[in-house]
Amino acid sequence: MEIFDQFMALVNRDLVVDVNRLNAELRLEKESMLVDNVLPHTFVGNLDKMVENDCILIIGINPFLWEDARFEKANVELPFRCLGNYRRTGNPDALSDWFRFQNRYFLSDEMNETHFKKIANLVGPRYFPSTYGGNNWKQTLFQHIVEVDIVPYYSTKARINDRKLADLYRDDPALIANLNLIKSIIKKIRPKWIQVNGKAGWATISQELLEDGGTIIDDAQDKGSEIMVGHAKLAISRVPVLMHKFIGGIGGANSHVQRNQVMDSWDKWLEGEAL
Repeated sequence: MEIFDQFMALVNRDLVVDVNRLNAELRLEKESMLVDNVLPHTFVGNLDKMVENDCILIIGINPFLWEDARFEKANVELPFRCLGNYRRTGNPDALSDWFRFQNRYFLSDEMNETHFKKIANLVGPRYFPSTYGGNNWKQTLFQHIVEVDIVPYYSTKARINDRKLADLYRDDPALIANLNLIKSIIKKIRPKWIQVNGKAGWATISQELLEDGGTIIDDAQDKGSEIMVGHAKLAISRVPVLMHKFIGGIGGANSHVQRNQVMDSWDKWLEGEAL
């Protein structure tokens, strides 16, 4: 029940108040403003099917606001209907359709394929070759990936200052609720590692999850493939943490060469830790 309790602690908050406060504190404007008409993103991925040490928790920046009828139906109408039914009845079964959608997200038509295909292609061939096979990237995601976001509220563009966000994480109740949910997910799935996609999350993850802050590695002398590494300080076995620039973003690991450099540096660090 821990994940359910943490899930409710986030989604049952006052959405408008939280979003307005975060927009003001982070000084977000125009397309980067968080919206108050979509419930917070909690997770996607089949939590109950993840195998310990054979899955990865991906932590993104914040969810993409997609103007599409499929998005509206799955990410707005469905969650609000389920949450409304739960508030009226107090019956957890009222949320079952919502959880079912999130668990099967990577096989659904509503998945953000442009974004998540890059993640699957980054980790699939190297770490899950038997699942990935001949570019079977959707099954790679479905069987091995759970995704959360460091800011759970939607926007069209992600322009979040990493230092301001880390400072807010010290006492903002909505962000603390999100972190508690992320920690409960880590405890449940026991991932092979935690992978942070986007530099806007580095300062927060380093502050809130890492044992002694992070270590910067730039083996290739290429800022696009620079990474930060460390271990999560959780009440379970130590979990390695990889943080890299946003895949496909400005200044990120955009070429195949840079993406291989990211994972080569990660493999080298992991091998050193194992010695």
